[in-house]
Amino acid sequence: MNVREENAARALIQGFLKDSVPEYIKDTGQEILNSGGVHKLTIRKEGDTWDVEGIVQGEDFQNYSPHLMLNPGDSQISYNCNCHEAFMGVCRHVAATALKMFADLDKDYGAPEEPQRLNPEWRQSFRSFFSSSLEPETGRHYFIFRFYPEPGRLIVALFRARQNKTGLSSVHQETSLEQILRNPEWCDQSPQLLQVARQIGHYLDYYGHRIEIPEGLVSWFFWAIRREYYMFWKDTDIPCTIVSTPLTVKLRPGLDEDGLRFDVLLQRGEKKPFSISEEDSEITFHGQMPLWVCWNQSFYPVQTSLSPSLVKQLVADHPVVPQDNISEFLDRVWARLPASELYEPDEFLKIMGPIFQPATYDPKLFLDEEGSLLTLEVQNTYETVHGEFVLPGPNPDFQTGSYVFEGHTFLVRRDQTEEAALMAQLAEMHFQPRSTRLWFMEPEEAIAFLLDSYPTLVENWRVYGEKALTRYKVRMSQPVISAKVESNEKEKWFTLDIDVEYDGQHLPLERIWKAWVRGRRYVQLKDGSYTSLPESWLEKLAHKLQALGFDPTKPPKRQFKQFEAPVLDNLLDDLPNAETDSFWNSLREKVRNFTEVEPVSTPKGLTATLRNYQLQGVSYLNFLSEYGFGGILADEMGLGKTIQTLSFIQHMVNHGHEGPNLIVVPTSVLPNWERESEKFVPHLKRLIIYGTRREGMFRKVADSDIVVTTYALLRRDLEELEKHYFNSIILDEAQNIKNPNTITARSVRSIKARMRLCLSGTPIENNLFELWSLFEFLMPGFLGSQHAFQRGVVKPIRDGDGESLEYLRSRVKPFILRRTKAEVAKDLPPKIESVTYCNMTDEQAELYTALTRKLRDQVLADVESKGMAKSQMSILDALLKLRQICCHPRLLKIDLPGFSNNLPSGKFEAFKDMIFDVVEGGHKVLVFSQFVQMLQIIRGWLQLTDIPFCYLDGTSKDRLDQVDRFNNSPEIPIFLISLKAGGTGIMCGNGPLDACDDGFHHRQVAEIGIRGVDDTPGSVVPVCQHDGPGRGADHAVVIRGDLLVGRRKMHQGPVLLPLFERTGMVLFIEMEPELDDGHPGFRQPGFQGLPAVHAGGELVFPHILAAALPHGLTVPAVVKDRRLSGSRKLAPETPGPGAGLFFVGHQPENMVLHMLAVHPFRQEVDDGAASGTD
Repeated sequence: MNVREENAARALIQGFLKDSVPEYIKDTGQEILNSGGVHKLTIRKEGDTWDVEGIVQGEDFQNYSPHLMLNPGDSQISYNCNCHEAFMGVCRHVAATALKMFADLDKDYGAPEEPQRLNPEWRQSFRSFFSSSLEPETGRHYFIFRFYPEPGRLIVALFRARQNKTGLSSVHQETSLEQILRNPEWCDQSPQLLQVARQIGHYLDYYGHRIEIPEGLVSWFFWAIRREYYMFWKDTDIPCTIVSTPLTVKLRPGLDEDGLRFDVLLQRGEKKPFSISEEDSEITFHGQMPLWVCWNQSFYPVQTSLSPSLVKQLVADHPVVPQDNISEFLDRVWARLPASELYEPDEFLKIMGPIFQPATYDPKLFLDEEGSLLTLEVQNTYETVHGEFVLPGPNPDFQTGSYVFEGHTFLVRRDQTEEAALMAQLAEMHFQPRSTRLWFMEPEEAIAFLLDSYPTLVENWRVYGEKALTRYKVRMSQPVISAKVESNEKEKWFTLDIDVEYDGQHLPLERIWKAWVRGRRYVQLKDGSYTSLPESWLEKLAHKLQALGFDPTKPPKRQFKQFEAPVLDNLLDDLPNAETDSFWNSLREKVRNFTEVEPVSTPKGLTATLRNYQLQGVSYLNFLSEYGFGGILADEMGLGKTIQTLSFIQHMVNHGHEGPNLIVVPTSVLPNWERESEKFVPHLKRLIIYGTRREGMFRKVADSDIVVTTYALLRRDLEELEKHYFNSIILDEAQNIKNPNTITARSVRSIKARMRLCLSGTPIENNLFELWSLFEFLMPGFLGSQHAFQRGVVKPIRDGDGESLEYLRSRVKPFILRRTKAEVAKDLPPKIESVTYCNMTDEQAELYTALTRKLRDQVLADVESKGMAKSQMSILDALLKLRQICCHPRLLKIDLPGFSNNLPSGKFEAFKDMIFDVVEGGHKVLVFSQFVQMLQIIRGWLQLTDIPFCYLDGTSKDRLDQVDRFNNSPEIPIFLISLKAGGTGIMCGNGPLDACDDGFHHRQVAEIGIRGVDDTPGSVVPVCQHDGPGRGADHAVVIRGDLLVGRRKMHQGPVLLPLFERTGMVLFIEMEPELDDGHPGFRQPGFQGLPAVHAGGELVFPHILAAALPHGLTVPAVVKDRRLSGSRKLAPETPGPGAGLFFVGHQPENMVLHMLAVHPFRQEVDDGAASGTD
């Protein structure tokens, strides 16, 4: 064929692939081609027609025969295939054949680079195990091998013949090794034949037609020709087979009248073996490794540990051992035959039983030292009637042995099972073999062996030499663990001494613990010997330490404070024989039975009648006081924690406990404590530390019985308070120190007091770590370190460890008193909850649907542009707006074209009906709302309907007056309460300036006009100057609650210009993702409805509002407490993600949260400047 014809065929194939083969079929065909699936491609040209036949292996590993007929002159292609896909059109096998042909034709014409070869699926790599055998191809010539095996030699004659359609041609052409080497293309069926032929010719120095295969090349030769089609037995047409699966040789002993014979068997896997020595057929052996057995016109590879010459001789000569020589044979031969080469040897040995002497396997093991190694020698001893005799080994492969006694040889049957068990046990004990007789062990393992495994070895075998060891001396005695507790009744602490004794040698617990933590199972005594550690006791004690919040890598500490008595009590549970004194025994008994503490009577001077459970609470607090413990009074809200605390203080004063009692409370409940202490304990000296003129108050602390201050002021007045030693320090709403790393928590922990007490209806709000913070204040170190408590208690309990939970519960139980109303106030009726469902009005529902679509698109756009993490505020804001519509459309502050928020509310209408029913029924009702604006809507409606009510929200300053009015006025049925204000007790105000009781005198000096971010007209805000004691006139107070003002040059007058140039802002706000009144993200109720405004200059905003402001904002740097970490300068920085709280200066204690104090922007920040959640 010429180049023009090839180009025409190439173009026709290319057009066929482009126009007739679907793209996905072509891709699949390309994968088959890339993975080598096109095995053969035969192209024949007859006239203008191209006949293309292929053999393609499909994905199912079957071979298919696609066929293409090309006629370039007519530009036609016909195709067919024998696969099941061919009836639907072009199949993948036809596509692969066409691609292969196109690639072959394209090679010489600048064909594109071959596509990258794909990594084949594993079945492709092992296709030979899946694929069907190829049939000989018609028209090709194939090798013919004729085998002429003879004893000791293998002759092979080489031929070639043509494959016809009816079969192999009868004309066989003799072929020589020389011809094979000259025509390597003949070996495409067996590529390795070319190499082995070269080696055979070189070895024989003969390259003829009839060759003798050298012994060393038999296996290679068989492997090279294993895929050939035609192999015959000698000059016949009987086919020969080369078996690839190896067989094993088995010798089957047999006993008859003539003597002992052996039948040679071949076995494949677990199949029953077949004999090759009982047949009349010719058997020959060839090769070396492996040995090849020619039997029944097949060649079998044989694996055996026997000598090939022995196998050949047994098959050829059939040797017989006479009856008189069987004993000698068993002694000299049988004892050395591996059991793995014998078939059913036990049956033979049973027959030969009378020949063997009874013997018991009883080896001797000798321990010795070789340098730093521990060695063990095995004497493979058998005990017989003639005494003990040593046989070689141990070796479980040998079945018999012999010994000589008085010149006679005796046979014994070896105990293969016991010999194997001894070797396995030595290996399990980490001995390493030099031989089956000699074993050794490294030093670390040797000590562990002597302490742990040696006793087991002694129980099973005879072991000698242990006492002669000098390097490895061990003591097998059990330790005696003793403990002693000594009390210091005056200082209120205990000393725990734990002693571990081994045969009179004492070891400190620290040394034993250190060895155990390092993973050792032994410890060295003073005399140099080694002994086992009490591992079970150590593990139990370490687990208990971890559950108690201590570091399990360290032993229990020696000294315990009195409040740590439960910890010591827990540890003594594992030391039952501990020696204790009377003081400890008494305290321990009272700790365990704290529910039965001695009751106290109502304190004299208390002007109130206590309920039984309240008197029990005072008795419990007295119990804690007497024994130096701290505790938590965790009664449910409304059960009188305040009256119980005041009663307890009165009791302590009556019984001579000297020193003031410091009570730290939230600012919002300070007036409540002042009023109730005046009411219930009027004879006690009270000191309320509050306001701005506090300097002179601290001189009165020592002479007072009750000192009340707030968390905020305690931080500022810490230096003054630390000068005093208090009889007790009591934290009201103690969850304020749930974060142990805040300045508030650190400050209260630094106050010195005889007793510490927490009051909280919710001591745990979020997680167990808050409990650690409370107890770290009450009894430092009681629950261990933060890290140890988190790792040893919190994490196991979170993972479902019930034992750790029980440990923690039992440990803190004596120090927490928790009662509920259901338990102690059973006279109260049960709470009834009912939910009323109401539908939105049509207009309300229409607004809700429209806004939902708008907010959904907005949220999705934010998530796509910013990601989910930075879009949380958008999501919360959208949810807030939808909630507001459900309450009342008028709560919504959004401009939506075509809609108005001045719409009716279905919920509000239902509420009105309920209120009318309540009022007509003569009931009183509390109305809570999270939205202050909703309360204002309700208030407006109540005013129109002339229904009297009381009102309390975040701006109300007369909280107590409102509560008293509602409680004492039967004609007032409704009390409107903001959820935040009513829940936390914050007192807020937004009244005239002169009504603010913050200890300052104010006067208005100017007004500032403020515009909103969206250029909406702002409001006129009064800016006032105030005079504080010793502070001059440098301060200002901004009255409007919705105004955030930072440093800014003001042009309203010469008075304000220097004032605002040198001022900063105090902003107390706790940010947390939460839906709050009017703005998502604010947890502090004082910022309800806070809009984002600016004054055109530098503004101070939290990060949560910064997104709505222009760029270039600056915020004060966050600094730590000056007393704790020293002062530092404030440098402005751009607000970034994660900004939380920004504090500059201080906030007057009772200044309402809607008033932001502005004071000089000094270089150093006082104690109030801090970060955290205080």
